[in-house]
Amino acid sequence: MENLFTIKGLQKVLPRLYSFLPYYLDPGRAFPPAHVFFEVTYRCNLRCDMCHFLEIIEDTENNKTYKNELSTNQIKLAIDSLPRSTLITFTGGEAFMKVDFMDILKYATKNHKVHIITNGVSLSENVVKQLVNLRTRSLFNSGLLYMGVSLEGREEFHDKVTVVPGSYRKTRAGLERLVTQRKNSNAKYPLIHLTCVISSGNVMDLVPLYDYAEELKINVCNFVLQNPATYWHAKDYDQDDHLLKKTPKIDEIDPKILKGQLDILLTREKVYSTQLRFSPNYITPEEIVRYYSNKSSYRDYRCYTPWTKMAFSAYGDVFSCPHYRLGNLEDGDGISPWNAKRSREFRERIKSEKIFPGCLGCCQSEYIGSEK
Repeated sequence: MENLFTIKGLQKVLPRLYSFLPYYLDPGRAFPPAHVFFEVTYRCNLRCDMCHFLEIIEDTENNKTYKNELSTNQIKLAIDSLPRSTLITFTGGEAFMKVDFMDILKYATKNHKVHIITNGVSLSENVVKQLVNLRTRSLFNSGLLYMGVSLEGREEFHDKVTVVPGSYRKTRAGLERLVTQRKNSNAKYPLIHLTCVISSGNVMDLVPLYDYAEELKINVCNFVLQNPATYWHAKDYDQDDHLLKKTPKIDEIDPKILKGQLDILLTREKVYSTQLRFSPNYITPEEIVRYYSNKSSYRDYRCYTPWTKMAFSAYGDVFSCPHYRLGNLEDGDGISPWNAKRSREFRERIKSEKIFPGCLGCCQSEYIGSEK
């Protein structure tokens, strides 16, 4: 039985626990968000071909729209609106491309536990020293708790995905600097996860990536489903209608090959110190194989995100589900849209519908097919 007090165990069970009472007693409402994402900028130094933000990243660079992104002071005000118990995740784009990001990070770590998702390219010696200095000293204190670095497979494939030659070596160098700095500081935190999106192009790279994570003594190696859905981000489609549309099919992977690689990963997990995680939560190897055969059903998933997580776009839009805008920072203080009418109606709808066709593949969902 999985130890619930491991990092991946907590990541699985906490959303259900936190949403339990409101979900069943008053589904329209929710406790204050347990986890808040800040997309601090849409600038990025890579161009990953499967990135949900690729279109807006290109527009940001071509039209200099990053000048319209939230200022450092606006982000700090939004942080001030959150309970101290809220975990904050900074992402992008690439968070380190925000000019004042280190200032924002220092501010956030004073009163909150913080998680950063990065491509690792910007993890210079100076940056990793600052990151480790900002670490939390325990699970009960504020500070930098968790760092996530993306690596998509072998060098040739990773650089093909990112469309930037040399990005693989830069990411590995940054990740290894972070691990070394943490070790030299005799520190447990920040915990580190290595994340990879499973695809037809890297199926034979999954085991070597896990081996690499174990070699570095990374805490978690996370393999994520490829999600072909389109996120909202100020597009001109009807958000309600968009959720009802099925997600596009993905490139299939030979079931025998994929199952064989997943079996090797599970065998390695029994002896490795690096925890193995698959996203969405509770997904099984059998369901991963079905998914990459385009045979999965969205009905085998559930979502508790509207009761647990909230996100701020770089332009101040407020989300819970990445498909569904709840409001904007201009509507009031930072979390005012959280229990507003639109949010309550969406929660009641998703409680009734369970989940929508457009949600298949979302890493924020939970697989429940095995419970049937």
